[in-house]
Amino acid sequence: TALAQAAAGFEEPPDESPAASLAAAQRRGDAFQVQDPVHSDGLMHHYVVESRFGVFPAYGTDALGVRLREVAALQTLAGTSDADVVLKSILRGTRESVETVVQVATNPVGAILGIPRGVAHLLGGYRAEAEEVTRQGGAGPQGMRQSAQSAKQYADRYLGLGAAERRWYGKLGVDPYTDNEVLRKAVRHLAKVDAGVSLGMRFAPVGIPFAGEARRALDAIYNESPAVLRKRRREALAAFGLKPEEVRQFENTMLLNPTRQTRLVNDVQALEGVEGREELLRHAIGVTSQEEIEVFLQSAAMLLRFHARRPVARILPGLRIPAAQLSDGGIVVFGSFDAVYWTADVAGYAQVLDTEAPGSRRELRLAGSVSARARREIEQRGWSVQDHADPLGP
Repeated sequence: TALAQAAAGFEEPPDESPAASLAAAQRRGDAFQVQDPVHSDGLMHHYVVESRFGVFPAYGTDALGVRLREVAALQTLAGTSDADVVLKSILRGTRESVETVVQVATNPVGAILGIPRGVAHLLGGYRAEAEEVTRQGGAGPQGMRQSAQSAKQYADRYLGLGAAERRWYGKLGVDPYTDNEVLRKAVRHLAKVDAGVSLGMRFAPVGIPFAGEARRALDAIYNESPAVLRKRRREALAAFGLKPEEVRQFENTMLLNPTRQTRLVNDVQALEGVEGREELLRHAIGVTSQEEIEVFLQSAAMLLRFHARRPVARILPGLRIPAAQLSDGGIVVFGSFDAVYWTADVAGYAQVLDTEAPGSRRELRLAGSVSARARREIEQRGWSVQDHADPLGP
């Protein structure tokens, strides 16, 4: 693959030391270290966190921050003998899956697999209209059955979170809907005995603090019943102009856990007066992977912070990645990517941008860096490129 890339004139993203992209506190701590080297796929860094609690992959810098908060939370729980017994039992039960993750994370083939399917879907571009997002959940008996099944699966996974568990997650400062099975099992067990006071634990802030958008969503998640929040979100979705079928799909899309749903609804509410703001929600219904939804959420947050400084007039419907038009006709596309290199995949995405976002004044705003070659190629296509373009971000 590397030889083919070079022969075609594309860049091969280099492996890097964790020190190339991370501060010292992010690279190593009392209970973890980030695996060296760090692979890249041309857009994002593929971090692997090795800890006493397991090995956790993190797709990109923002995802790494989440993982480090979770490891810090587990370290806090391990600070008492009772909780440590629980953790040791859970770790024994998950050893097989942890070893599988280690094999995947350390497999050299992983360095050449390229961009995850979900993120490729994010950058593929298409008209995200209601007709597409409701195709599988339409009218008729089959559509009704699929909708009911999705609703049951969603309720079983997310809507049974009780007040005791929410209180624990709030003290630990992590998302209650994490996919970290070790942390989820530990909190679930401790919440059952409601040992929040008797364990005598000291709850200090852990890891990297959440950015403002995520913080507001989590404050609601910690303090209110999932059913109450679901009702409030449903009313907001209808007010945005989503059709009933779209509301049902948004509510029951498994990758849109309650925290992500709350974040998205808050973001769209903050874009009041912006034409087509509901397109952000329609896109989210069609997410295909954890990687895709997280990159999309961070990119949407970039758009929101940009709007606070330079108001946008309209959200473009043609791209899955957040894109906006200004009142003067200029177009701005937002990408929360770590490090962009000119690979064959990235060249394909640039072509999609040309097709789906035509215009004489177009700006691509990136959260991370861009190679000289990638900048040159993108600018030759009529785009201005702003790297490290989110100064108010995390």
